[in-house]
Amino acid sequence: MRRTSRARTIAASGVLRAAVVFLATFVLAGCASVVRIAYNNSDVAVRMMANEYFDLQGEQADLFKVRLTRLHEWHRLEELPRYAQALDSAAVRVQRGATRADVAWAVATIRARYQALASQAVDESVAVLVTLSPANITALEKKFAESNRKFAKEFLDGDRAEREARRIDAITDRLEEWLGSLSGEQRRLIADYVRTQPANQALRLADRKARQREFVELLQRERNAPALRASLRAVFVEYEAQRGPEYARVWSEWQERMITLVTEILAAASPAQRQYAAARLRSYADDFRALADEGRARLPSGTRAAQETAHPGT
Repeated sequence: MRRTSRARTIAASGVLRAAVVFLATFVLAGCASVVRIAYNNSDVAVRMMANEYFDLQGEQADLFKVRLTRLHEWHRLEELPRYAQALDSAAVRVQRGATRADVAWAVATIRARYQALASQAVDESVAVLVTLSPANITALEKKFAESNRKFAKEFLDGDRAEREARRIDAITDRLEEWLGSLSGEQRRLIADYVRTQPANQALRLADRKARQREFVELLQRERNAPALRASLRAVFVEYEAQRGPEYARVWSEWQERMITLVTEILAAASPAQRQYAAARLRSYADDFRALADEGRARLPSGTRAAQETAHPGT
């Protein structure tokens, strides 16, 4: 499995980012059973990440486990069917020959699903976040510093040619998971994209640190759950509106370049590659439907959170 470290990178902003580990099932490689086992055990991975970032203790850890269970239930019953539907649509688009509009649709779909997940994660995590002590905040700051050092080492240190080579290999590996072996033309497109990419890593790191400081200051300042919820929604759900003007411009340009690259790669795909990708997308759709069915069998009346909303006080 080439993407075994993918889930760790998602945890960059603590509990809320850790929750997004569920989305990592999109990029897991391997047989159907691997995807289902990974998803069914993803709550354990998230609890481990949360402990790494916050060093949760006693009642905090117990409350986080309860809230994470609710989030996982919601995600399984509400979101996985949407993922399956989107993947089926993507398979049709890829098999017939995906256009730039199709790639842009995929980006918009992923953004919408992330926002839905982030919104639900905010609602479930607030009860834990208002309990954080100075020791928890110190643990978070130490973890942020560690992750920033790793980011700088990977993207800023060393020879540029070496960094570009690693980036080319990473993109090639990711695309080959979905298309199979790439052609020489497709590999050239990736190399050209990486080598002409503007050097914006320092700006990315600065934005990353600014968001981390904002998150820490918010946790230190706001101890009222409703107010904290509203602030966290602004940070994690409406995140695009929080970018500074320069970084917003760089991000928009990067996204357009990435859409162009994927469009060109798919335009150069052989019929066999398109068939391979479509089959893989449908396989993941089947996995997500099966996981959702498992949840409906265990929770025929819906999630615990939904039941509490319908019958408060029960």
